[in-house]
Amino acid sequence: MRILPFLTILLLVSCNQAAPTDQAADATPTVIGYEMNDANESVDIIAGDMASTEVVKAFFGAYNNADLETVKTMEHEDVMYYTPSGAVIEGRDAHLEMAKEFLAANENPQWKIKWSMSGNVNFESKDVENWVTSGVEMSFGPDSARTTVNRVVDLMIVDGMVKKGYVYQRTLAESEKK
Repeated sequence: MRILPFLTILLLVSCNQAAPTDQAADATPTVIGYEMNDANESVDIIAGDMASTEVVKAFFGAYNNADLETVKTMEHEDVMYYTPSGAVIEGRDAHLEMAKEFLAANENPQWKIKWSMSGNVNFESKDVENWVTSGVEMSFGPDSARTTVNRVVDLMIVDGMVKKGYVYQRTLAESEKK
């Protein structure tokens, strides 16, 4: 008999619950910033697909494992990278060669993502672009003398693969070194 009052209360509470709503369908896109177009007009950047951040995580994970064949499969054939030195790497084969040279010349390189976010640039005159911007701590060298730099990496993700990338880099201040 004690269970009857409990079931009655449970039934009343469950009947008073609001029906779940599809927030994604009801919500307007969240504007997280802007980009200036060629006409010097502001174009909204909205919160992008989080799946793209997983692509970037897997991309740097493959680098951390020195798995350049996986890196290559994650890039469009005509991928372009703009490096901190001003060099432009055109095509995944050129990127693969540069990566092989870097890995051969530097002991134990590691890329550690500190933060990552996805945004869509809603151009009116061309397709929406999805960019993942990540703060990456990149280090290499022997444990006794590691070099560490901070990078901001912007990767354009198209169909789940890297299409274009911009890499910005700065040296750590003495107060940041561990």
